[in-house]
Amino acid sequence: MRSILSRPSDWPIGSIYDIHLKAGGQFGPIEFINTCVLDSFLVALYYCYIQHDRIASLFNSFEKLRAPMVFLRARMYDAAKASWLLRSQFNVTKDASEKYVANAWSKPEDHLQLLNDDLIVSNDKLSKFEHLGDVHALGIKDPELVLVVIHQGMDTAPPLYIEDDYYRTFDLQFLLMSRTSFPTHMIAGLNLFDRWVCYDDDEEPSYEDFNLNQADFRIHLAGYVRTHVLVGVAEEGYSGAVPFYPSCGFQKAHID
Repeated sequence: MRSILSRPSDWPIGSIYDIHLKAGGQFGPIEFINTCVLDSFLVALYYCYIQHDRIASLFNSFEKLRAPMVFLRARMYDAAKASWLLRSQFNVTKDASEKYVANAWSKPEDHLQLLNDDLIVSNDKLSKFEHLGDVHALGIKDPELVLVVIHQGMDTAPPLYIEDDYYRTFDLQFLLMSRTSFPTHMIAGLNLFDRWVCYDDDEEPSYEDFNLNQADFRIHLAGYVRTHVLVGVAEEGYSGAVPFYPSCGFQKAHID
């Protein structure tokens, strides 16, 4: 049975629960198709953006990231997708009916190319992440957000927090995942600190509690946010000890 979360009464306006990024879309004459990876990645980045002041400051420093975040906050979803896709290496073509189509079929790592020029910083002190996969550190001088492209797709939860070679702590903030029964469809798992929820860009986007130990899944990308550490405790009061219980019980009847 699906456990759909309603927006908590004390959750602030502008929270992640307000975002309903649906599959597909259109901007001007251009139709977007196969957007599940893009949608999941944008929702995950936006969650980091509204949850952490340092991530917001970092993203706001670069137009290529500031623009989609601003559009998402304004609920201009198609504009957010366009601002990302049209800066990326995704081609716009004409179909048989002369309609302009942007096919966003991709893997999570394909979207990292948009960030390479300005935001990727040295990751030579992030060796503690390398057992998970290919490490990409985003920041201006020091890493603030570490994106790890998982080798071969993991079916077990990665560490909730990782301490790098400088004793900086990074908390697991989101995952991009697919179900083994639906390997072509991407969803986002978000760490809301007191629960994990999954975001699916289906016709009725939802935030569900999920239990990773009870679902068939593959993790393709993990996002870790740097937290300040005081006497071994994260500045936000969260040390990464929240139980990891993702479990999307949904079934999709289509391929995005």
